[in-house]
Amino acid sequence: MSEQYEYFVKAEPPYTEERPSGLWRRLGEEWDYLSLLDWEWHKLGETTVRTLPAMDTLHPVTAERAAALEADRQAFVRYWAYFVDEDDWKEGEQPTTLVRRRRSPERLLDESFQEGDVWGRTNAVERSRDLRTSNPPYLKELSADEAEALAQELFGLTGVTEL
Repeated sequence: MSEQYEYFVKAEPPYTEERPSGLWRRLGEEWDYLSLLDWEWHKLGETTVRTLPAMDTLHPVTAERAAALEADRQAFVRYWAYFVDEDDWKEGEQPTTLVRRRRSPERLLDESFQEGDVWGRTNAVERSRDLRTSNPPYLKELSADEAEALAQELFGLTGVTEL
């Protein structure tokens, strides 16, 4: 009789079991994680990822739920509308771009939609949370659908949120 994988989502605030930050699976004592950078399964220890997340952050899910999450890459991505500062947001100004975050086991990847219609690295999320900054950018969280609609409005593009 062959063993079956057990699947787990990683969820600790602000992430939830419905919108987790990662997907893991176990076969016996062997653990794999789904990379949110290349969307492939990798064995724990065979990459830069050497340790499991804390067990209290891993929640079991069915194989069907795991397959649905793997197919819906947006479930793992957080989006924000980027405003120059909070005053712009309060005054009803239009955001200037989009920001997204993928929290993959290998690394945290923050990107903004940039000139040339490409996603590129950004430190906007860090800057927005840095209390030492006198005038930090303001980020308003969006769903993937809202982010897609905003990209259409700001840039006249569709498919910007596809991964």
